Amino acid sequence: MGIAEETLSTVLKLWAPPPRLTLSQWADTYRRTSREASSEVGQWGTRPYQREPQDAFTDPRVRVIVIMSAVQMLKTEFILNAIGYVIHLDQGPVLCVQFRDTDCEIFSKRRLSPMLRDTPVLKGLVSSSKSRDSGNTITDKSFQGGHIRIAASASPGNLAALPIRFLFCDEVDKYPASAGAEGDPINLAEGRLAEFPNSKEILTCSPTIAGASRIDKAFQDSDQREYEVPCPACGEFQQLKWSQVEWDSKLPSRKKQAESAAYICLHCKARWDDAARWKAVYAGKYVAHAEFNGTAGFRISALCSLKKRLSFFVLQFLKQKDDPEQLKTFVNTVLAETWVEKGDAPEWEALLLKREQYPVGTVPKGGLLLTAGVDVQRDRIEVEIVAWGRNRESWSVDYRILDGKTSELAVWDKLEAVLHETFPGHTGVQLPIFRLFVDSGDGTTTNDVYSWVRKQSAAVVVAIKGIDHGYVPVGQPSPVDVTIGGKKIKSGVKIRTVLSSFFKAEFYADLKKRQPTPDETAQGWKFPPGYCHFPDGTNYGDEHFKQITAESLVARRNRKTGRTKPEWALNRARNEALDCRVYARAAAWDLGVDRFQPRHWQQLEARLAPEGSAPPETPPPETPPPAPQPQVASARVAPQRRLQIRLL
Repeated sequence: MGIAEETLSTVLKLWAPPPRLTLSQWADTYRRTSREASSEVGQWGTRPYQREPQDAFTDPRVRVIVIMSAVQMLKTEFILNAIGYVIHLDQGPVLCVQFRDTDCEIFSKRRLSPMLRDTPVLKGLVSSSKSRDSGNTITDKSFQGGHIRIAASASPGNLAALPIRFLFCDEVDKYPASAGAEGDPINLAEGRLAEFPNSKEILTCSPTIAGASRIDKAFQDSDQREYEVPCPACGEFQQLKWSQVEWDSKLPSRKKQAESAAYICLHCKARWDDAARWKAVYAGKYVAHAEFNGTAGFRISALCSLKKRLSFFVLQFLKQKDDPEQLKTFVNTVLAETWVEKGDAPEWEALLLKREQYPVGTVPKGGLLLTAGVDVQRDRIEVEIVAWGRNRESWSVDYRILDGKTSELAVWDKLEAVLHETFPGHTGVQLPIFRLFVDSGDGTTTNDVYSWVRKQSAAVVVAIKGIDHGYVPVGQPSPVDVTIGGKKIKSGVKIRTVLSSFFKAEFYADLKKRQPTPDETAQGWKFPPGYCHFPDGTNYGDEHFKQITAESLVARRNRKTGRTKPEWALNRARNEALDCRVYARAAAWDLGVDRFQPRHWQQLEARLAPEGSAPPETPPPETPPPAPQPQVASARVAPQRRLQIRLL
């Protein structure tokens, strides 16, 4: 080959497009790991659960990649590989965001610089921080066609400076709620991507508290890809779950217990040792659980680790399980799951087993006063009737599901029939519903609720609205029927607020209370204050108890202040039974049950006495209970003897 041909060949190589490699192919070909950051120094090798997330970086359809991962599985090394790829093959301005200034320096000195030093293809492409070029420092590095800025999440000046094409955010759950006074640091940095239609963004972190975790929120907004593995025995794919890990807890030491650990297939119950688990991981794949919208989300648990044995995780769990803070760390950093700050609700199965043998629709001994709570849906109305006794002890009398469109009158007629029913007490005396709280709806059913409430006695039926924050459990009536000039309409609908969070916390605490044992009952023990009784009836099956335990307390972070506060959040789709109980309880509060004195309960008990029975030894006082309570009209009531009470 002559000089001319050699020159032409050299020129063509310089002008040739970069090789079309995925990020994982680039890493497997060029990347070298360094002694400062890895126990395996030398050629990088992509593990099976790392390939698809890395290749999403070079997928033109993907703009944002979310990595919700256990520690030492994927996160920071993914960002390093992406930086190496950009410097070598796809140049452009890069912003890499770390938590604090010290984290920026550590990332630069201990992770980025060793990669640039030990990966041959990157040598010499980035100017040294020791060079005379003042544009190159520990946190600012230039290369041909681009530059890298490493910025702290609390530095608004660095986050909102020059345009960037690549945004890499590591450990995002540690970031402050606001970068100075400029707002959310990620939103601030994302604003710099606008000038590049081919921009890429990576967000990584282990999750933290449910409701307050940035990475979990980003993952929920993605296509939610979970790593699933096939069982070596039956071939069925499944996510690796901690609930499927078993060990012999009867062995004398934690170490021996951990060494007995095995993974149990969710489908065929086959026991996997570490070799079987690793084999399954090699054959695994990501499965998306939501529609792709330009954001690819990946979640990976440490149970997929190819370097650690199951006994390692079990021993770690046994050491941390009794300390809530350490257990939270285990759930977040090993299982890659959010930590749920649960309320005091017990497991629904425990409540199911505590059902009692009293007939649905009857009021057991001790129940003296009935209220009802109503939840309104578009296609049905659900209502619970609850009896209340001394010390706030309660009995669920009946739970009804009234089918029918709430935009039509038929289902409201059914509810009115329930309102005018009476329920037999243990003496045969009929008890009416003395107050009914009905939810005013979600906006689509509100006018239907108001229309029905207008026709009812305001002393019996109350339209309510649940709120999460407030100062009083049940608010004062507020008119919603006014004229155009703002004048209140006489006998118009008035709505009251119910502090749902207050009553949920109380209810969940009550559900955990235990009933006395037979021996304790023989010794005269009574049910604890607030104890909740449920009958063994058709409407009190699994679904009912799942619904009343359907919420948990989670810590949610205020994005402006950075503070977290507990809020109630659903952990399943349906919770109508919980809402009905809350409204029935609020109605009892409104009637003054919590303020009744012994003489008031005596008055109610005396009026439940069957006809012809001797009067009680101590006649009930004339002074009525302090809370208002209606005298329910008996025009539509069956002819049995009916309890009549007027509480002024």
